[in-house]
Amino acid sequence: MGSEAKVIYARTSLMYSKPLSDITEREVYLKLENTQPCGSFKLRGLSVLCQEKLRNGCTRLLGTSGGNAGLALAYTAEKLKVPCDIFVPKYVPPRMLKKLKSYGANITIAGKDWQETNTAAMELLNNRPEIGFIHPYEDPLIWEGHATIVHEIKEDLRGRKPSCIVCSVGGGGLSLGILQGLEAVGWKDVPLLCMETVGAECFNLSLKTGTQFVLDELTSIAKTLGARSVTTALLDRVKKFNVVSKVLPDKDAVLGCVRLADDHGFLVEPSCGVTMAAVYSKVLPDALESCGYRTDNGPVVLIACGGSDISHEILQDLANMFDISLKD
Repeated sequence: MGSEAKVIYARTSLMYSKPLSDITEREVYLKLENTQPCGSFKLRGLSVLCQEKLRNGCTRLLGTSGGNAGLALAYTAEKLKVPCDIFVPKYVPPRMLKKLKSYGANITIAGKDWQETNTAAMELLNNRPEIGFIHPYEDPLIWEGHATIVHEIKEDLRGRKPSCIVCSVGGGGLSLGILQGLEAVGWKDVPLLCMETVGAECFNLSLKTGTQFVLDELTSIAKTLGARSVTTALLDRVKKFNVVSKVLPDKDAVLGCVRLADDHGFLVEPSCGVTMAAVYSKVLPDALESCGYRTDNGPVVLIACGGSDISHEILQDLANMFDISLKD
């Protein structure tokens, strides 16, 4: 990441979860990326890329995000004292716009989804070399920043190798970072279970079709899994690692949010809840063991990727939508 880089992200805790361990009859840990200053893992990679852009002469930053990447960019820009412009899709709620503006970002609303928003933002880059574009997930420096998650996990497990790591997949940046981290620490054989929701499962469909599958539209409530296609870099990398893909309905993702709030008091978005549902909906251990991977030879680590578009009121509304009791 370079000796000049300032560490803007937080080193997050790896927390043992008794409730999740009891469900799986495995040793389960949560990597608490939801406790990053701006609420998600995005801060790791984007803060690294932002600083590289500034070192290369940029004096202004530009991003496109449905929420968490935008917050990471806005937070980083404020810390680095540089102006930034953020283009967001029309579905971004007022509470998220308020958060983005609180960090001093200039907001433009354009497009019905991330792809349309990104296209609109590109027009601002024309003949503007002073502007550094910060992609939400498509850059090797972003993946390098996200890879620090695995380095911290190894330190906190004191070298014990996990039996698997579980994470959510949107555009693919987090997964690429984890794979890069696994290779760097000598854990390349550790399986990665990638979770998606129905209506946002571009990675799963890409694996099934053997090509980059582009969804016509996003129909999942997990809006921050908001890419209609996954980066081809992930599709190339998974061939060299042990990667398993699973898809669950939105209801399971919401159940993951509710149960995590009940068990540990954390509020996370459905895009993170679907990773929690790998345990709560009992995807594990069968999803991995049916593919020939053991899950009883080391800790199971779930990446609580976080997400800022959540509140008690929103969680209650989501639970009501699917007739889920907050006291289950």
